[in-house]
Amino acid sequence: MHVFQIRYRNTQGTLMRILTAASRRGIDLPYVQAEPVEHTHKVTLLLEVNPKQVGQLCRDWNAVVDVIDVRAGAQLKEVFDHGVAWELAPQPVASAPLQSSRQALA
Repeated sequence: MHVFQIRYRNTQGTLMRILTAASRRGIDLPYVQAEPVEHTHKVTLLLEVNPKQVGQLCRDWNAVVDVIDVRAGAQLKEVFDHGVAWELAPQPVASAPLQSSRQALA
């Protein structure tokens, strides 16, 4: 597994073009996280790819007009071999049921 971080300007369709570059090659997207970073946005992808696909994806992403920066990380297999676990972002808190929130207001 490789980690990719792509910074981009959040214009219409940019994130879809980034994700389509991987999906049209039949690559699974087990982890995708998009978030704002200052005046731009960043998407982090975890993909199972070979070295040839890494080059193809980076070339495709750099060709997208609103992509600012593409970074490909090391294989995560090496990280797991050293006993370091991949930490996922915490899940948002589920909203309270409607009845409980009414009781809180009373």
